[in-house]
Amino acid sequence: MTSAIHQFRDAIQAAGLTPPDVIEADGKLRRFASNGKRGDDAGWYSLHGDGIPAGSFGDWRTGFTQTWRADIGRTLTPAEESAHRARAEAMRREREGEETRQKAEACERAAAILAESKPCTEHPYLTRKRIKANGARLYKGALLIPMRADGELHSLQFIDVDGTKRFLSGGRVAGCYFSIGKPDGVLCIAEGFATGATIHEATGHAVAVAFNAGSLLRIVEVMRGKFPDARLIVCADDDIATPGNPGLTKATEAARSFGGLLAIPEFGNARPEKATDFNDMAALCGLDAVQSAIANASAPGVAEHQGAIDSAIAGEYASQVELIRGCDVIPEPVQWIWPGWLAAGKMHVLGGAPGTGKTSISMALAATVSTGGRWPDGTRSIAGNVVIWSGEDDPADTLIPRLALSGADLARVYFITDIQEGSDRRSFDPARDMEPLRRKLIEIGGVRLLIVDPIVSAVTGDSHKNAEVRRGLQPLVDLAASMRCALLGITHFSKGTGGRDPVERLTGSLAFGALARVVLVAAKHQEEGEDGRTVRLFVRAKSNIGPDHGGFEYDLHQGELKAHPGIFNSYVLWGDALEGEARELLATADATGDDGEGGSLADAKRFLSDLLLDGPLPTKTIKADADGAGYSWATIRRAQKALGIESAKEGGHFGATKQQWLWRLPAEHAQRERLQGKSLKMLKNAEDAQQKEVSTFRQIEHLQGNSEVVEVEI
Repeated sequence: MTSAIHQFRDAIQAAGLTPPDVIEADGKLRRFASNGKRGDDAGWYSLHGDGIPAGSFGDWRTGFTQTWRADIGRTLTPAEESAHRARAEAMRREREGEETRQKAEACERAAAILAESKPCTEHPYLTRKRIKANGARLYKGALLIPMRADGELHSLQFIDVDGTKRFLSGGRVAGCYFSIGKPDGVLCIAEGFATGATIHEATGHAVAVAFNAGSLLRIVEVMRGKFPDARLIVCADDDIATPGNPGLTKATEAARSFGGLLAIPEFGNARPEKATDFNDMAALCGLDAVQSAIANASAPGVAEHQGAIDSAIAGEYASQVELIRGCDVIPEPVQWIWPGWLAAGKMHVLGGAPGTGKTSISMALAATVSTGGRWPDGTRSIAGNVVIWSGEDDPADTLIPRLALSGADLARVYFITDIQEGSDRRSFDPARDMEPLRRKLIEIGGVRLLIVDPIVSAVTGDSHKNAEVRRGLQPLVDLAASMRCALLGITHFSKGTGGRDPVERLTGSLAFGALARVVLVAAKHQEEGEDGRTVRLFVRAKSNIGPDHGGFEYDLHQGELKAHPGIFNSYVLWGDALEGEARELLATADATGDDGEGGSLADAKRFLSDLLLDGPLPTKTIKADADGAGYSWATIRRAQKALGIESAKEGGHFGATKQQWLWRLPAEHAQRERLQGKSLKMLKNAEDAQQKEVSTFRQIEHLQGNSEVVEVEI
């Protein structure tokens, strides 16, 4: 067991946390100072020593979590693997329950402490940093900074006289911020209270203060959603002495992801060793220098400091490989635009057969993003900009009408058209124009969805070769990742692939489905619903980052643009949620509709004819009888269509039972079936009794010779 504890301690340390001095292997959830400071208890661990040692650990402050299993020098048996998974799941439930309890308690304590605190006018920390209180309060001699997220108080930061910073035990830190000032078209995001206060006092701009570099991305995302038209300036800490420079790295990523500008403190050649942020810059160079640096903020990658980097990499070390240690990477959750369906920074593919309304669906999704509307499952999207490139549909006569009918905010929708090269113009080529597109997306800012239709246009080589598809799509995937926007590529299904795994049906190389983190599929049933409309399905065929099943019914309607009478186009109306795997849900839509499956359609037609010969029956009764006879509902519906069986809603009048759908054979078909049935019965009896008398039925002999129905007078 000693060896396992050593392994466990090493794993905690490798994750960038300070392990506790004593580790107990009793399976209990225990807390420790993850930053090594006395009084801090944000770290937690749980270690089981029985059987194969296993556990988990993490940091409630940042939301980091990691599971662990001892290396026993061999592969686990299936039974051991199953037991380990069950134990890991139990630990996860215990941890999440404890985390929820602690955060709820922390919220209550934070509210109570804030109520006891007093307004602040002076404090040694404020004096040393040369800043005003800016809304900070006093509590038992400490400067108190409220930490809010989603409009609610979650925790508190305490800053002691000597500058030591502490957080409320058990409180949430990730994603929390402190607001200084009111936005007036410009909003700065900075790391640390003193830095945020300095920027506000130098510029007058509102500031959202993050409490660590790892929270910048989430806070910038929230600010972009709350203030979509604001000029966001991410003010970086330049942690030049820290491996990986997390302050600058995270600030750059956040600015790139949500269309923000990047401001970096400048200290000149006489930079002190510990100077990293704008408060340090103000102390050395004055508030005017800070104001100038913020005013000159620029898009990431085109600032002056980038020029030196570009010059260096263009020289001798252009091919140098960069590495980053695992312990320097701060774990982050997937950021969803539509939870489970559209993820920020990831590639998605929407495939389907022609006529399924793929483009209309993509315009409906775009409309939801542009307005911050509700998704089909009722969740709400954060509002943002949408950029569309279509090589198949014209914006004026197709895409704009569909967007307008879907309720889009057209001021937040952009179409990619041409490339300007000097005095020349040419059409945009998604296979080679990623860099100018990236610059334009940064200029627009707040891009949350990028639609490429068709996605195959981004591939210059053979779209059926994996290597060429991957090479062609990678710049597009990288662009989406750097901008933190969802990339949605539209494609078709290959012909003759019905019944196969939906991901394998995407036209071209399997790399289209492999590179996409989420594959979505649109399909149309061959038969109509009982109300006469075509049944359509929007399903999730694959997801590497979330659930990979379920979907929604949808319908395509025609509408007229109110502002432009006479212009009609289609739009999507979402229906009920669906459960099940994509292959299962698409099975009926894939039905061929012919008799190529052992005559199943012909058998189903005979079954329906016999069932309805004596009169109409409710749909529920027909479904039950078909199930019992071994017919799929898809086959029965095709048989209904082939026979011309009518469906109508009846009942519900004068105290009768509630309305229900009834199926009825066409009158002429029912009469023919009855006559044929009687004729065949008489023929059978005659043959059983006296074959020599068959001729007395006149034309019945013709009925025996072939399958033609002959009416006989009885």
